Amino acid sequence: MKIAFFIGSLRRGGAERVISILANHYARRGWQVDILLLLENQCGYELESSVRLVDCTVKGASYGARMPRWLGRIRAYVKRDKPDRVVSFIGRINGLVLAACLGLRVPIIVSERNDPKRDGRGALIRWGCNLLYPKARAVVFQNEHERACFSRGIRRKGRVIPNPVSVACAPGSADGWRIVTAGRLVPQKNQRLLLEAFARLRRELPQCTLTLYGDGPLGEALTHQARELGIESAVELAGNVTDLHQRIAGARLFVMASDFEGLSNALLEAMMLGLACVSTKYDGVEEVIKQEESGLLVPVGDANALAAAMLRVLRDPALEAKLRAGALKTAEQYRAERVLDLWDEVIS
Repeated sequence: MKIAFFIGSLRRGGAERVISILANHYARRGWQVDILLLLENQCGYELESSVRLVDCTVKGASYGARMPRWLGRIRAYVKRDKPDRVVSFIGRINGLVLAACLGLRVPIIVSERNDPKRDGRGALIRWGCNLLYPKARAVVFQNEHERACFSRGIRRKGRVIPNPVSVACAPGSADGWRIVTAGRLVPQKNQRLLLEAFARLRRELPQCTLTLYGDGPLGEALTHQARELGIESAVELAGNVTDLHQRIAGARLFVMASDFEGLSNALLEAMMLGLACVSTKYDGVEEVIKQEESGLLVPVGDANALAAAMLRVLRDPALEAKLRAGALKTAEQYRAERVLDLWDEVIS
């Protein structure tokens, strides 16, 4: 069997992480595995030696200007290499792959990896996805919220498969007053809100520190904001690291301040490490965190509520222990072995 995955790049991120897990899974089963990169010829993950990366990047000023060449390259690849299965991630790329493969009779599985109402896709992309998704063999969603964003016909083709999650170390006991978060430094993740909330928390618990893992275009702005808030000595922007799990395993608290998400790998990994978690209540997160049992949820964009929730956990050891235990229990359903069985049912 030969399988081809299509994605923008393999730089470190949630969708990219899932592609790497799936690619390695099928390579270990003896399948031929190709990953075609459309936006950036980069890879931040370790892959089996048999996995082939195919550079399909196209230079151009806009998505529309690059589209004809992408369509041609995708179609030429599928006709030439004849994969038995095609798997595409992310709305814009899903539409490209489905359009390029019209009439080729190759089974295509597409997957949504973010909130379709909030991820910035324009009217043309929305129209294209609604038109082309019925031609897919299956449409994989990360949660029920994503599936509910589409028509009844597409929902009938849909399968909800959460992210496969594995961690590189065992859960640790909390040490000190470290608060951590992880994710791209982009507006969607709203680390600006987290810095505001942390500044308010520090008035009550000045011993707390905050580490942000991840990189992105807002790094300089966040550094400036921390300086303006007078918390720069307690805030570290640590960038991308290869040993994230080991670094956060002993933290007191994991915090997610996002305005919207699909299904956050970083949050699931923190829960699998047994961290007490506080998150904004974006659409879909209640399918992961049950309020007061496996984490605390606060309104999106509310710095006061976020600070209050963090303070509450840090001042209440019994609550912290309860949330840690609840997180570990919830995370069991996302273990990679279980989730990969669900992917096998769709792909095989």
